[in-house]
Amino acid sequence: MVFDVDGTICFDGVSIAPAIAEALSALRGRFRLVFASARPIRDLLPVLPAEFHDETLVGGNGAFSRSDGELQVLGIAREDRRVLDRIIDEHDLKVLIDGDWDYAYTGDEAHKIFRQLDAGKLASNVSREQIERYSKVVLFTSRPDVLRRLRETGLSISVHPEEGIVDVAPSGITKHHALVRLGIAESGYTAFGNDANDERMLREATTSYCVGRHPALAFADRHLAPEAVPRAIRDLLEPERDSAA
Repeated sequence: MVFDVDGTICFDGVSIAPAIAEALSALRGRFRLVFASARPIRDLLPVLPAEFHDETLVGGNGAFSRSDGELQVLGIAREDRRVLDRIIDEHDLKVLIDGDWDYAYTGDEAHKIFRQLDAGKLASNVSREQIERYSKVVLFTSRPDVLRRLRETGLSISVHPEEGIVDVAPSGITKHHALVRLGIAESGYTAFGNDANDERMLREATTSYCVGRHPALAFADRHLAPEAVPRAIRDLLEPERDSAA
């Protein structure tokens, strides 16, 4: 069972509602839980109740993964990093760049991304030159000329015009790619998501749930209002109850 976090099971940017947490807890012991987020794992942990901290985690839209306590990080290639740095400098872009743990943030402190950034005070905000390896980059822009240049790089690009940002990850990296890496995808999985970051993950799922409405996820098997999420999670237990009857 794979769950995106923000906009899927977390609606305030800082916590998971008790009704959803209780429904997720009911799944434990019967299913492997995976929490897959655009956030790096550093920023994912403060959102999750402590009981879920040892579950399988995917962060940075697939650039980070942690299973059985082992953290894996896939970075952007050096040449791609140089191209990104040129784009950032030439267009004077504000950024959030995640390294393996620390980050570089130059954006507006009023932006909701900043409010969600390192809530647990586990890392440091450093210059991008101090980031040894870029794992995920957020550019605060929606300019067509910048988007065109980014697409020419071959990096994984997710555009969020409603937020005025672009997520950039290593080439070919998605949440689904991380599930393949972890050996989860091959046996099939059920996935919940809500936006473009979840498209590939939901397309490859055995059963897909879209929370809210997003044009990129119109293909999903089921569409849920946020208030219907706890019931939908609990309903995942019903087939097991029926087979035991």
